[in-house]
Amino acid sequence: MLPAVALLAYAPPRALLRGTSVVSPRSAVACCTASTVSFDEALAGVLSDAASKGSMEAALDPWLDRLDETFLPTLASKIEVAPDAELPLLNELMAALQQRSQTGFERARDQLQALLGAGEINRMDAQLAGMVKRNEVDAGLFYVILRNMQDAQDAGDDGGVRLLAHLHTRLQEELEKKTEPALALLHKLTRTDGASIRQNILRHNLVQQTSTLLPDGSTLPLTTPAPAMVEPMSFAQAVEAALDKVLSLPIERAAIESTAEEIREVAKEARMVVAEAYPAETLDAFTDALTPAFARALPQRRPEPTPNSEPRLMEEDDS
Repeated sequence: MLPAVALLAYAPPRALLRGTSVVSPRSAVACCTASTVSFDEALAGVLSDAASKGSMEAALDPWLDRLDETFLPTLASKIEVAPDAELPLLNELMAALQQRSQTGFERARDQLQALLGAGEINRMDAQLAGMVKRNEVDAGLFYVILRNMQDAQDAGDDGGVRLLAHLHTRLQEELEKKTEPALALLHKLTRTDGASIRQNILRHNLVQQTSTLLPDGSTLPLTTPAPAMVEPMSFAQAVEAALDKVLSLPIERAAIESTAEEIREVAKEARMVVAEAYPAETLDAFTDALTPAFARALPQRRPEPTPNSEPRLMEEDDS
């Protein structure tokens, strides 16, 4: 039987729309996808559709899947400085999104309650996997799990904390299965403790496979190496996209730089694997692709450039 957990239902307070709780830099790694658009493009599109359709509610529906986790807090910030003439439409949009958020968090509360009522852990995992496959899960479930986990910690409920932490991990794993491989790899690496474990994951994904593992634990050499599951340049693009998403979050600069440092550590470990397994041209392309991104994210690390060259942050020592 699963341990009892005191399930708490949380409505999304306005503070969350300002990026203080739900929106975190780490979530950018998990959530940045090619289907989202920039804030300015999304805002212009929604307002244009609202004008043509005569309804903010009707305009929102086609856009919801393209709005990322930064849209609400960025909209809240824009409202604070917007001219009076723009406020009616912006406030109408905010009200519509708040209502959608409230409905989403209520659904997430019900989903968590259903999962915790599964009776045993394998059944709970199967139910969660089904929710993800049916596209029934969004950021609201992450939020409800994390808030209930925090309350379990405050109450000294170790069993509840372990169960909710398990759910949180399994939710990330199931979502990774549906994510573009390079981004899924980056997400997995950022939540994996231990450099040696990350190195094994990187070698498994970034390097061509020259053998296959047999059921008895032995290996069988392959006549033709299998292509890497993730090409180095695809991984570099995923890192750059994640960094750009982190930089767009309306949160404190210290939190952004802390997460950028974590991503940088993963990228440096990936560079070591690329250096071992690929020719110098690939290594240089990998490094050059990421140097500008990390220079933007971590300007305090930018070394003095040499003539006609970009600073190579990927090769910089930590000392």
